[in-house]
Amino acid sequence: MSEKLSKYLYEHEYRCRHCDNYPPSFDKDDIAFPFQVLFNAFDDIRERWGKPIYVSSGYRCPMHNAFSRGSALSAHMWGLALDLSCDEDEVLYLVELIEDNYPDLRRGKYDWGVHIDVAYFIYPKASAYWVEGRRWYE
Repeated sequence: MSEKLSKYLYEHEYRCRHCDNYPPSFDKDDIAFPFQVLFNAFDDIRERWGKPIYVSSGYRCPMHNAFSRGSALSAHMWGLALDLSCDEDEVLYLVELIEDNYPDLRRGKYDWGVHIDVAYFIYPKASAYWVEGRRWYE
C-alpha cells in the first residue's frame, strides 16, 4: 500500500497513472500551500461524505492528459485537481456537499462523479476561467 499524502489521499491515487510521477513542482516532504488546500478540501469532503471516495485522477502528465482528452489547460497538469468518482445516483448529493462547504473550489459535475480543483492559485492566469468558484456541468 502506498503512503498517504493527507488523511484520506494516497500517493498512488494522486500520481500520474501514465508515468507514476508527481507534478514537477511537487515535494511530498514539504507540500506547498495550493496542494495543501486541495488535499485538505478532499479530506473534509471525504469526512462529510462518510465513506471512501475513489480518486480516479489527480496529477496528469501532458501525455496522459492528452490521452484522457483533458483540456489543454487542465488543472490536472499542475497537480491541482482531483476527479472524485461515485455512483451516478450520488453525484448530485456530492456536488451539493461541495457547493455548501467549499464554494471557492472550482468544480465540474459529470455522470461518473465530480471534478474539483484549485486552479485559481495558478499565476499568471492562463484562462479567464481560472477563477474561484467556477462551475461547469455536463
